[in-house]
Amino acid sequence: MHLNGEKASVWAAIEGTKDSDQTGGQSAMGFDVQSDLFEENFKELTKWVDLKSSKYGTLSVLCERRCGRLGIALKVPNEMIQDYGEPPKKKLYELKLSLLDEIGWSHLSTYERQWMHVRFPPSLPLF
Repeated sequence: MHLNGEKASVWAAIEGTKDSDQTGGQSAMGFDVQSDLFEENFKELTKWVDLKSSKYGTLSVLCERRCGRLGIALKVPNEMIQDYGEPPKKKLYELKLSLLDEIGWSHLSTYERQWMHVRFPPSLPLF
C-alpha cells in the first residue's frame, strides 16, 4: 500500500508540472536554475565593466528588480537621466514610471506622466 502512496505523489507532481507548463508558467526548479545563471553572469559582468554606465543601466535595474530592491532600481534611471553628457531618453523615463508604479507611488507616477507630454511632445507645435 505504501508503494501506491508514492506513485500517487509522483503522479501528482508530474501533473502539477504539466499544468504549469500548459498555462505558460515555469516550474519552480527551472526558475531557480535560470535565476542562478542570471546572478552568476551578472557577478561576472561586474568584474569586467562599470555597471553605472548608461550602457549597462537597464541590466542593473533588472538585477535590482529581481532581488526586490526597487528603491535602488529607481536610483539607477534617475542617475542616468541626470547625466548631462547626453540628452534624456524617453526609454529611461518610461522605466522610471514602471518602477514608480511597481513601488506603489501613484502620486509621483501621475506627476511624471504629466511631464512626459512636456518632455516628449507627440508632435511639434504649429507656427
